[in-house]
Amino acid sequence: MSSTMRAARPIKDLVIKPGELVMCGGRLSRVLNCVSSEKIHIQIEGTCDFQWVGVGDLSSYSPQVSPGRVRHIANIDPDQEAAAHRWTRTLAIAIRKHGSRLSKQTCDQLADQLGVCSKTVRRRWRLYCDNPLPSAQLPTLPGPPPRARLLPPLVESLIASAIDEIYMVREASTVAAVVRRCAQLAHQANVPAPSYAAVKVRIKARDPMHVATKRHGSHEALAKQAPSIRGLEATYPLEIIQIDHAIIDLMVVSPLTRQVIGRPWITLAIDVFTRCVVGYYMSFDPPDQTSVALTLEHSCLPKDKWLRSLGLEEKIKYPIFGKMSRIAWDNAKTFKTKSLLAQCERYGIEVRPRPVRKPHYGAYIERYIGTMMGAIHLLPGTTFSNSKQRGDYPSEKKAILSISELEQWLALEVAGVYHNSPHRGLGGITPLQMWEQSWTDKEGVTRFPPLIGDQREFTIGFLPAVERRIGRGGIQLNSLNYWDPALTPFINDGINHRVHFSQRDLSKVFLYTAGDYIDVPLLDRSRGAFSFWELRDIRSHLREQGKKAASESELLDAIEHQREVLFQAANRSKKARRKIARLPEVKPIKPSGEVDYSAPVFPLPPIEGVIE
Repeated sequence: MSSTMRAARPIKDLVIKPGELVMCGGRLSRVLNCVSSEKIHIQIEGTCDFQWVGVGDLSSYSPQVSPGRVRHIANIDPDQEAAAHRWTRTLAIAIRKHGSRLSKQTCDQLADQLGVCSKTVRRRWRLYCDNPLPSAQLPTLPGPPPRARLLPPLVESLIASAIDEIYMVREASTVAAVVRRCAQLAHQANVPAPSYAAVKVRIKARDPMHVATKRHGSHEALAKQAPSIRGLEATYPLEIIQIDHAIIDLMVVSPLTRQVIGRPWITLAIDVFTRCVVGYYMSFDPPDQTSVALTLEHSCLPKDKWLRSLGLEEKIKYPIFGKMSRIAWDNAKTFKTKSLLAQCERYGIEVRPRPVRKPHYGAYIERYIGTMMGAIHLLPGTTFSNSKQRGDYPSEKKAILSISELEQWLALEVAGVYHNSPHRGLGGITPLQMWEQSWTDKEGVTRFPPLIGDQREFTIGFLPAVERRIGRGGIQLNSLNYWDPALTPFINDGINHRVHFSQRDLSKVFLYTAGDYIDVPLLDRSRGAFSFWELRDIRSHLREQGKKAASESELLDAIEHQREVLFQAANRSKKARRKIARLPEVKPIKPSGEVDYSAPVFPLPPIEGVIE
């Protein structure tokens, strides 16, 4: 059976003669007189406005009909089309001879001539008088047309009211809830309640974009319902890098006690042109500026040393590195700090944040995060995407991977599996093949992407920065004192110097001067590494107890005592284990008074005395 062609009957031809109704500028008008094709006198219906217009200003008028009277033409074959043309010619000749009024004698003659009954002739005659085009004589579909509304107007209004009240809200109720509300309103109005199918059809008839906006919010509606006919266009590798944060759907255990710590965070960067993951950074710290700095460091620098630290240099290759041209990320606070944007500008990296509340503008990184989480959902201890998917799966009991083991698995997943898997968006080749092809010329010679000249300066420049004047006590930051003899020339110079620091390790800061950075350690060099979060937590703890550290040494002693408490509580508290996992790696420092006399004595190499 042939399918239907959902098209209403065509608009009839434009007839210009005195007394005819026409449209002029969207207003219904009546033709009064015709002098020439450029001088037609019309009157706007219902007004005293008279105008002289041309033929090009007029269009035909089709009176509005109810949806039930709109004719929907079925698919036609050549025989039906020929019959429609035959009816049109025959009726046109009959009307010219006998006029527009159909007499019984003319009707009988046409019925005998065409071999049909008189009822068919009268029906065809009415169709021709209404529209003299051959398409008006084509067969139509039986029954009411699509979107026809046959319920009483009162019932229609009850359904519309119930849909607005129950369905078009952020609580996103079901169709069944709307049907129940319709039944309540119909009972109050003493009319028959509409059926489930009738309510569902009217919900389907609503504008999908408007429905999605009302039920899910504007940003979700744009992400799921707005047109997506054109993606982000990149013409070469490292032209556009998208970066975003995500919390990993996996419970991680302590490497010592094998007890659950929690879920780590990851910051990912993907190249739009090759779809390669250019870099990432994972830790238990919430995303901050240091996370972004370390992600950019991992993305732009070669990864040989990093693979050796994981013990994977012989198992996978990760030849993705180089300075990007543009970064695209969202409007989170971690991406809007001044020092981060200033360092991007110094290195010629364009920053283009996506529009506010428009997650679909980060489609490539969002899609890869979904792909990565899909692989993580196959690991023991996964939390899945939500509680509904997780069900009664015991994530904490099944967890077996530590953070270092997860980092190894993730490197194998990214560089070993994803980079070597065919990608539909790349025409079936793998991201690694796309990367290698992009950096190989026609002669087969390998080219290199733009490289970072000073890796240390590049990374430090992305870290958080503050302006400080240097006094006789050195640099004061976070109520801590930092000193190095190299600061002597800057004492009381009256200049605000830029000082960078890592939120992961506050045991030293970096003073920018003369195009380079000076490492300035704490005044008390016996202290190991500690993080900004530890410093903040111990100060909050002291305030709760109504205390205040009298000196820097008391504050740092409190941090060490707090660590001892954490290690003792690690077997009992997951919160304590999570805090331990966030601690920086501490290298034990022997007090200056203790000397290991059992170690052999060697002369100091000359290079050790040179200050770089």
